[in-house]
Amino acid sequence: MYPKIILELKKKITESNVIMSFIGPFSQGIIEEIGRALREYMKNDKNLNTPSNNVFSVFIEQSQNIKNYERILTAEEKNHVFLESILLIGKSEQKYFISSGNIIKKEDMQSLKEYINKINSLSKDEIKLLYKKRLKETFKSKTGGAGLGFLEMAKRASEKFEYDFIKLDENYYYFILIIKV
Repeated sequence: MYPKIILELKKKITESNVIMSFIGPFSQGIIEEIGRALREYMKNDKNLNTPSNNVFSVFIEQSQNIKNYERILTAEEKNHVFLESILLIGKSEQKYFISSGNIIKKEDMQSLKEYINKINSLSKDEIKLLYKKRLKETFKSKTGGAGLGFLEMAKRASEKFEYDFIKLDENYYYFILIIKV
């Protein structure tokens, strides 16, 4: 039974153009290992059409966002059935994509949605200006960061962010983010 499931899964992953994936809680060590594998993969990619630093930076920002958000969850929330986060890295039509999914609290969903919509409405020049402005501020996000991660990803993205929020229950959503580079 399991060998057949593995072959079916491999086929679906290949058809989806996924080259790397991780499911589970994110730690700095996990991020570093995936990062090493990604750098090695890109080093051997003969058809790399985008600077590898752009792909790597988006991967780091998405991974750090997941890790930092997981850190603010309570012990009870960490035992939630939907906690496991996912990161997929793939390549389709000469573009890399970095997709992530993680649980977020209902109370954080609306502000995150508004922030992503704001970023998606900006031009590349406006994103760079907002990034520079944020660098000068002493802003601290709920997760302890400076709030630059999404702007950093937007600077490097080749398209607007794709995202979705899937309701899990009355208190939690699963946040999906797809960035193409």
